[in-house]
Amino acid sequence: MRIFAAALAGLGLVFLAPAAMAGPAPHTTPAAPAPAVILMGRSVGSPTEGHLIGGAHLDNAPYLRIVTAYTAGDVRWGLGSMVGMLDRSARSVRRQFPDAVMSVGHISRQGGGELDRHASHESGRDADVQFYVKNQANQPVYADHFVAFHGDGTTPSWPGAHFDDARNWALVAAWLNDSAAHVSHIFVATPIRARLLAYAVRMGVAEAVRDRAAVTMLQPHGSLPHDDHFHVRISCPANMQGCVENPTVRAVARARNHAPTAHAAPAHPPATSQHHAAPAPALAPASPPPPTTATDDIPASVTEQAPPAAMSVDLIDDADGN
Repeated sequence: MRIFAAALAGLGLVFLAPAAMAGPAPHTTPAAPAPAVILMGRSVGSPTEGHLIGGAHLDNAPYLRIVTAYTAGDVRWGLGSMVGMLDRSARSVRRQFPDAVMSVGHISRQGGGELDRHASHESGRDADVQFYVKNQANQPVYADHFVAFHGDGTTPSWPGAHFDDARNWALVAAWLNDSAAHVSHIFVATPIRARLLAYAVRMGVAEAVRDRAAVTMLQPHGSLPHDDHFHVRISCPANMQGCVENPTVRAVARARNHAPTAHAAPAHPPATSQHHAAPAPALAPASPPPPTTATDDIPASVTEQAPPAAMSVDLIDDADGN
């Protein structure tokens, strides 16, 4: 991952030179050591009424990819602590599971500000991360857009695909334990939250960690349930002037006004609506493409059926941001 910094002079921001991060191919040796903590950029305003001065840019890496459907518009800018946390957590999961590749959707635009289909993501402190998914052979598989899952770990729109409890819990734990960025919220559907907490109990995770996960993970109000991805938000860094911790409610109406008109539903729609729609036809092609491999480092795993085609809906990702 290459990290680019852009900032205005006179802000007293700290910059580090880009770090070389050429990682090894999967199934060989562990990923290269993580770069130094990146302190760059300034989050001004709230997640729903704000902007980003400077910031860090997130790129593909052997252990991290940008989901194909969300590459348009380069919505990959964030506060340095957010981008650094995403990188560290992807590496953390990769150390435990050498075949794991974290899949990221939207963060913020360069400069922040309003983002279509979102009420938040304005100040560099929000990021959407796709669930880790596996097939029946316990191999990781990847889709080119977010796919919704039920609480039992299955999805009717992608037979043979399963919510990967182990890798997804490893990701949540990495966020909760990050020493440089404080995670304030992980927005996710209630059934997925319950599944992850049950897994943590089975694995003997310390009660204190489970309690923090239970408080941090929650289904957002007034929006889609987040059954197809995690929406992670970090707190304002200490002493960051102008950063507003809590969202402003007035962004809700604005986001709804910006929501696009729905397209036709696919022939076999999932039980819950997907969102973050890709600029692709709503109807699935007769022969859908195989799972996306965004980089050559991702192994092409065989699944029983390819991921479903993306669909567009008139709902919003995070209507009130809390």
